[in-house]
Amino acid sequence: MDSYVAVGPGVERLEEEVRELFPEARTLVLSSDLVVSVERMREEFADIAAGRFDIVIGTQLVAKGHHFPMLNLVGVIDADLGLSNGDPRAAERTFQLLHQVVGRAGRDAGVGRGYLQTHQPEHPVMRALIAGDREAFYSAEIAMREAAAYPPFGRLASIVVSGPDKNATAGYARELARAAPVHDEVRVLGPAEAPLALVRGRHRLRLLIRAPRAFDLSAYMREWLAAAPKRHGAIKLDIDVDPQSFL
Repeated sequence: MDSYVAVGPGVERLEEEVRELFPEARTLVLSSDLVVSVERMREEFADIAAGRFDIVIGTQLVAKGHHFPMLNLVGVIDADLGLSNGDPRAAERTFQLLHQVVGRAGRDAGVGRGYLQTHQPEHPVMRALIAGDREAFYSAEIAMREAAAYPPFGRLASIVVSGPDKNATAGYARELARAAPVHDEVRVLGPAEAPLALVRGRHRLRLLIRAPRAFDLSAYMREWLAAAPKRHGAIKLDIDVDPQSFL
């Protein structure tokens, strides 16, 4: 092993601790990796809504689009993990997700409480969540984006290089970065592992390209790709200008 990757405790490990601490509690684990069928998942959500479980351990699967009337306590483990994934929109996405999941508590059951485990309590995202102040988060985030020339003050493009062999994929990504046209107004960031670094057996590395708002980023990308080194084997490129997602 030559590197460390943050992976979190995992729902299975959390389930072990919950069953040890609360042996009498009716516990359910929900994760997309454990979903047997859509029908079974709907049954489990209905059971939660009906109060047939005391403790629910879940991934982001339970954070969006569901209403649990009897839920009055929410805890998020490693709540700041998403802030370190290299996505320029990481703070925005983390704030939205945590605000949403904590807001699940107490909707119908009266007073709700939310607990966030964090190693960065002074981070603007955490401070805004604790204070319940969305405007404070917006002010800090928009100032950061303006200083860094990120959208909406600049433009971004992404190139994700993927392949079955990690070393070959990383080697091609470095070659591709070296082939980028030199331009005073453009900065190429990376390559670095994509937030989803391994998908269906393919290793993924990402290049981010930053430019001013008025810059013709599409023309720059076309020039770059025309001069790109030849790909060998199963190397694949996914290119997006002004992407909505950086996964």
